[in-house]
Amino acid sequence: MLIRFVAGVILRERLPGFERMLWRTCHGNVFLKQAPIENPLEDPHTGDNVYKSVFIIFFQGEQLQSKVKKICEGFRATLYPCPERMADRREMINGVASRIDDLNTVLSQTTEHRHRVLVAAAKNLRNWLIKV
Repeated sequence: MLIRFVAGVILRERLPGFERMLWRTCHGNVFLKQAPIENPLEDPHTGDNVYKSVFIIFFQGEQLQSKVKKICEGFRATLYPCPERMADRREMINGVASRIDDLNTVLSQTTEHRHRVLVAAAKNLRNWLIKV
C-alpha cells in the first residue's frame, strides 16, 4: 500500500468548497489536513494581502492523484513539490535552509552597508546645508 500525498496552499475562503469537492469526487477516499497561515501573504498578481491556508492531502492510487490535482487546479491552489522518499525530503530541507541562511547573510550585509553610507552622509550634512 503506497500512500501518496499532495501539499499546497489555498485561499481561506475557498477552503470549505475545496474540502466538499474533494470528499464528493473522491468518495471519501482522501484525508485532508489543513492549517491556517496566521500572517497575510502578498498576492503576486494583485499586490493585495490575502489570507491562505496550507493543506496536505493523503490518498492511494494514480486515479485519485489525477482527480486531486485537477481539483487543486480548479480551485487555483498552489501545489508545492515534495519528494516521496524521506532522504530526498531531508536533502530538500537542507537545501532550503542553506538558501535561507544565504539570504539572511545578504540582508544583514545590505543593512550594515546602508547604515555605513547613511552615517557617512550624516557627517557631511551640516557642511552641505551651509553650502546650499
